[in-house]
Amino acid sequence: MNNAALTEVSTIEKKSAPPPEHSITPRNVNFNFSDATPRFWFGGDVFKTHFYNAFFTTFPPGENFFVRSVLHYRNQIDDEKLQQDISDFASQEGIHANAHDIHLDILDRQGYTSLKRENKLVDALLKRMNRKYPKMALANTVALEHFTALLAHQSFTKRELFVDPAHEDFQPLFLWHGAEEIEHKSVAFDVYQAVDGSYWRRVTAMLLATLSMVIMIPVRMTPLLYRDGVLFKFKTWRTGFSFLFGKQGKFVMPWRHYLQFYRRDFHPWDVQDLDLITEFQQQWKDGSFLSKTNTTTA
Repeated sequence: MNNAALTEVSTIEKKSAPPPEHSITPRNVNFNFSDATPRFWFGGDVFKTHFYNAFFTTFPPGENFFVRSVLHYRNQIDDEKLQQDISDFASQEGIHANAHDIHLDILDRQGYTSLKRENKLVDALLKRMNRKYPKMALANTVALEHFTALLAHQSFTKRELFVDPAHEDFQPLFLWHGAEEIEHKSVAFDVYQAVDGSYWRRVTAMLLATLSMVIMIPVRMTPLLYRDGVLFKFKTWRTGFSFLFGKQGKFVMPWRHYLQFYRRDFHPWDVQDLDLITEFQQQWKDGSFLSKTNTTTA
C-alpha cells in the first residue's frame, strides 16, 4: 500500500463523534474575486476553471435546498445541542449561497449566461422535492453533504493540487467554504437519524446524488467550454480527464472516503479530520485570514 493510501486509511476511524473542541461558527466573508479577476482563474486552465465554475455555481440553489430540508424537521428535534447545530448550519449555508451567488453574477456578466437559467430550473425542482418528498429531500441533503465534506477534506489534504493553483482571489473561498463544510458535516445526518434513519433511503439518495453529479457538472460545463471555443479540442479533454480521473484525479483520490457512506453504521465523524482546519480556525480568530479578503465580521 502506498503512502497516500496509508494516509487516507489512517484518517478513517470508527469514532462517530466530533472532538470535544468542535464547534460550528458562521463567518461572514466578502471575497476579492471580481470582474478584474483573471477569467481562467484556476491555474490558467480553461477546463479546470470551468469545472469549478460549474460546480460552485450550483451552491446557491443547492445550499438553500439543504437548509430547507433540515429546517423542515426542526420541530421534531428535542436535543438542545442539535438544535443549536441546526441554527449554525443554516447560517453557514446561507452565507455560502450568497458568496457563490456573487461569483455567479460575475460569470453572467462575462457572458456565461446559461448558469443562471439552469439554476432557476434546479431551484424549482429542489423546491418541489422539499414540498412533495421531504424525507427524500433530507436524505439527498445527507448524501450531498457527504460529497461536500469529502471534497473539503481533499482540499486540505491535497492543497497543492486543489487549492494552490487557484488565483489568490479565490483561494480564501476554497479554505473558508471547505472548513465550514467540515465543521457542520454531521448536522443533516444527525437530523436524518433522529427523524427517519432508513438505511435504504439514505443509500438510494447517495446513488441518485452521485448520478446527478456525474450528469449535471458536464452539462453545466458544456456551454461554458463552447463559448470559449475549446469544447471540441482534444487538449481540453485530455487535461480534463487527467484532472478528474487521473492517478491524482479529483474524483479518484477520495474513493475510500466516498464508500464509507454505504456502511450501515456510517457516521460523518468516522472521518476524524477536524485537525485539518485548525490553522484556518486560528487564522480566523487572530484576524490574519481576514487580511486576505474584503471581509467584514458583521
